[in-house]
Amino acid sequence: MSDLSKPNTVTTLSDVLKNQARSRPDHIAVLDPERNISITYKELDDLADRVAIWLDSKGVKQGGVVSVVIKNCIEYFPIYLGTIRVGGIINPFPATLSPFDLLKNLRYTEPDVVVCHDTHSSYIKSHGFDVYELNLRNDTQFFDDISIKDTTSVIPGDVLDSDAPACLYYSSGTTDDPKGIIYSHANMMSLIGSIVRGFGHKDSDQHLILLPLGHTASINYSFLPALYTGATIVLYDSYLRLRTNLWTAIEEYQISYMQIVPSILYSILHTPFSNYKRDQVSSLAYIGCGSAPLSIHMQTEFQEKFDIPVANLYGLSETGPTHFDNPLEPKWQPGSIGSPLDVNEIRFVDDAGIDVPVGELGEIIVKGANIFTEYFKNQELYRTVVVDGYFYTGDLGYIDSLGKQYFVERKKDLIIKAGVNIHPGEIEEVLYEHSCISEVLVVGIDDKFYGEDVKCFAVINKDKEAEKNIEQSILDFARERLGVFKAPVSVELVESLPKGPSGKYLRRALR
Repeated sequence: MSDLSKPNTVTTLSDVLKNQARSRPDHIAVLDPERNISITYKELDDLADRVAIWLDSKGVKQGGVVSVVIKNCIEYFPIYLGTIRVGGIINPFPATLSPFDLLKNLRYTEPDVVVCHDTHSSYIKSHGFDVYELNLRNDTQFFDDISIKDTTSVIPGDVLDSDAPACLYYSSGTTDDPKGIIYSHANMMSLIGSIVRGFGHKDSDQHLILLPLGHTASINYSFLPALYTGATIVLYDSYLRLRTNLWTAIEEYQISYMQIVPSILYSILHTPFSNYKRDQVSSLAYIGCGSAPLSIHMQTEFQEKFDIPVANLYGLSETGPTHFDNPLEPKWQPGSIGSPLDVNEIRFVDDAGIDVPVGELGEIIVKGANIFTEYFKNQELYRTVVVDGYFYTGDLGYIDSLGKQYFVERKKDLIIKAGVNIHPGEIEEVLYEHSCISEVLVVGIDDKFYGEDVKCFAVINKDKEAEKNIEQSILDFARERLGVFKAPVSVELVESLPKGPSGKYLRRALR
């Protein structure tokens, strides 16, 4: 691994890339098996230079925003790193956003350039934005377009200020309107360094990316840690493209790390795989799962079926990953979010900001050099959630007597029935044990007598759909296990549960 620990030598991600290009120029940085394209670290560094000059020619200066709305593709990496190198602010969006939602966000971020596919390009261009349309049907188009015609061209700008903005991330907003979250170069270096140290990532790693690069999960858990260590990324367009061949790909490319979300974990569990053998995928010691609450039931079922533990990972758009649940620890048990990464100080506090005792529920607050610097164009909101350097997450959790930490739920998800707090996650964990249920969400509904009561929305396993009186069976099961007070008063069967672009369940849509 390249030495990134020396002070003042590597202060930005652009520096990291240059360092890797010097120390391991021929090592594969990114491999796209579907398009049969790969680029080395030396090639990626050269491409980042070319993108920086190209963006400068399009008027992007230091502090300028470049919005990127593209599917997973190898071109994404030089665009991201070239934007940072020119001193711009990279602003990724999920490619699944509708043109209308994208336009709303672009009017907010006011980018100098928008890079997108033909799905969005004509609509966005018609509203006055400078749009570059990326055509993935032509493997050389982008690389030809950024080729340097003038051999005297040089990378514009001065040495990057580590405190300057580097990234403007889109928050899918499970509780509020979407927000723009600003990270500085220093934030990103602190965050990614702590992930590499905490997770034990190495330069020999092979990261499999299945999640959209328009979201911070793939960026924070795989793309940037791989860059930081000089590892290799194996990139696929999406999980659905790989679903039936997942284990074959893991074996072929000797994948050592894969980051997914609970909905993908569920899909893997229920996808038929013939001749699965654990020793053929021994390079994969565990799987990381985050972006949405993960049930203990699903963690346990996955490990029992595939003999691969699942790390329950926690973090927010404003902080990046803050904990590591190390499933390789002796006597590890599923359920917690593990221990804080070394860059973070974590506290659990009551409504007055006073630390609660061990074992008691409190709001999770986070302090560290990784914490975002501001909400884009909304300093008032920033000042309400960052107090004395601590970011108030709005999440409830606790620490046990052994020092393990736990996420329970969002404060806004609490159901208050007759003055008693009911935790949806506790009810959902029980309901997952019902044989008919594949996915479930619990929400509070208005009640004239209690103020709020409990309702369950459930997706039924395909092989159980023909059974009779499923709703009543679920109600009886819940009352037996939870008691009448906590059990749902009604059950609604649905085809699917609403999810945001990152895979998070959207409880507010059900409420």
